[in-house]
Order: sequence, then C-alpha cells, then structure tokens
Amino acid sequence: MIAVNKIRRRLLKIVGISAVGAIVGTTLVKFKDNAKIKKVTWNGTALGSQAEITIYHPNEREAHNILTKSVEKLINLENLFSIYRDNSQLSILNKNGYIKNPHPEMVKLLNLSKEYSKITNGAFDITVQPLWNIYNESFTHHGKPPSDIQISDALNLVDWNSIKVQKNEISYAKEGMSSTLNGIAQGYITDKIAESLINSGISNTLVQLGEYRGIGDHPDGRPWRLLLSNPEHTDSIGELEFTDAAVATSAGLGTPFDLSGKYHHIFNPKNGHNANKYLQVSVTSKTATEADALATAFLVMDLKQSEKIAKNLKVGFEILDNQRKRNIITTL
Repeated sequence: MIAVNKIRRRLLKIVGISAVGAIVGTTLVKFKDNAKIKKVTWNGTALGSQAEITIYHPNEREAHNILTKSVEKLINLENLFSIYRDNSQLSILNKNGYIKNPHPEMVKLLNLSKEYSKITNGAFDITVQPLWNIYNESFTHHGKPPSDIQISDALNLVDWNSIKVQKNEISYAKEGMSSTLNGIAQGYITDKIAESLINSGISNTLVQLGEYRGIGDHPDGRPWRLLLSNPEHTDSIGELEFTDAAVATSAGLGTPFDLSGKYHHIFNPKNGHNANKYLQVSVTSKTATEADALATAFLVMDLKQSEKIAKNLKVGFEILDNQRKRNIITTL
C-alpha cells in the first residue's frame, strides 16, 4: 500500500490526440463546430504538482463557467484529502485521531477505502502512513532502512479495521494512527472532475489528474490510446487502448528512498516491508478510483490472488515483472 508525502510519478502518456476539445490536466473533448472555438486556461498547483485546465468551447462565457466549476471542485476535494495541507480534513484526522462532522465526500472516500481493503484482504490499507514516517526518517537521518523493532512498532498502528467511519465523525481506534489517501484520492478526484465535465455537457473526454479516466471514445472515433512508460520514464513498454474506462499505474520506483530502488513508498501492510514482486502494475477499470486502489494492492499481492479479484471485478490487469517483461493477466 502507498504512503507518501510526494505525489507518485505519472507513468502514462497520451498518444495521438490532435482534435480540438476541452483539456483538463490532460483532457480532450471534441466539438462539432471548430470554426469559432474559444480557449480559456487555468494554471496552478493541484495534488502536489503543477496543474493546468484548458477549456476549448464555442461559447467563451460557458467555457469560463465550466472552468470555474472544475477548478473549484478540484481545490475543494484537495482541501479534504491532501496530506500536504495542515488544514485538510485528512491532516486534522491524523493530528487529532478524529474529525467531527466530516465532509460527505470524506466519508464516501473513507468508506470506499475500507471497501477495497476488504476486497484485497488488507493489501490496500490507507493506514500505512506510520510506515512511511519511519522509513523516511531512517533514510533521511541514517541512510538505511528502519530496524525490525521500529517496523514492528509501526505495524501496530496499521489497521484499516480500526478506522470508524460515521456520518458525524471519523475516528481511529488506536492512538498514533495516521492515514494517506495518495493511493486512491487521485483516482477519486479524476472521477469527480470527469463527472463534472459530463454534467456540463462535455463528452468524449480524457481526464488525467494522476490517473486517467476516458469518457466515450477518442474524437477520431477510435478508443483512447495510452503509451505506458517504464518506471524510470526512459522507454515505453507498449500501448493500452480503452473506451469508457479508467487506467492507473503503480510502481515502487516512482518514489524510492535509495538509489537501488529496493526501498520505496509502497508497503506490504502485513509485514511492513516494501513490495518488490513486480516493477509495475497497471489496472483498467470503469472508474479511476477502483483502478487507483487496485493498482496499489496488486503490486503487493500474489499473482493468483490479484488475478482472482481482477476477474471477479471484471477489470484489466497487467504487470511489468522484474525481468522487464510485460504480462497482460486480464482484460476489461
């Protein structure tokens, strides 16, 4: 499971987008009349990195309205889920061990997190943040991984079942627990922005805010086509096509603690050690939230367990193994 104070590197690139449309993060929407298209752009920081939202629309006023709604939703959700912001609801929960009257979106995402923890038998667990804390401190100050005793102590605080989620309060059952939503919030926010664009009358949309969500097909009438990069971003491992679906990729090398890449930001919640079964995992699902959570979990789990879940949920699942061979296990 992921625990970080840095956003994961984006492991996917868009291939062959050329039509005029609306772009969010990397989003494309085609309009029927391109003769009088107006462009409206916002630049800022979101989800720990630089972000851009550009709307191409025949009605400039409407484009501004859509842009404003998208930015507001993005900022509002980040203010709830961000581990980087001291006043976010997540940070307040981590600091106090509880939060009163949480936002409905916070309740929904925490319940979804627990749902995927149950589905993956705990391989997805947002309460791994104590592990990241001790690994980060140990490598920062000593240049080596934490001791077995330190890992054992941190593991006592890793337990998704010890998060109590209610409409009027979210709380931890154990003092000292803390969570990160970096393994699911990007997907959730991607879904919410995509839904907002659809509600604004925009279709044939590809949204990239850490994870990808495609609505409809490409404006050229073909599936959306993504170029998967290797974990180091030095080469491509192949293409992936999809329609009306989302794609998420997870890799330990995205945020390593050391030069070898053996120690990184993705942990096995059961033993506190880093997940190194594969170099990279990609999941294709109907929602970016599900793809995000499962990509993290499958990086930790045994192949047979992951394949069983992928088939039950009817999601696409592939790995890049340690010999750098791409293996497509299931398809959407």
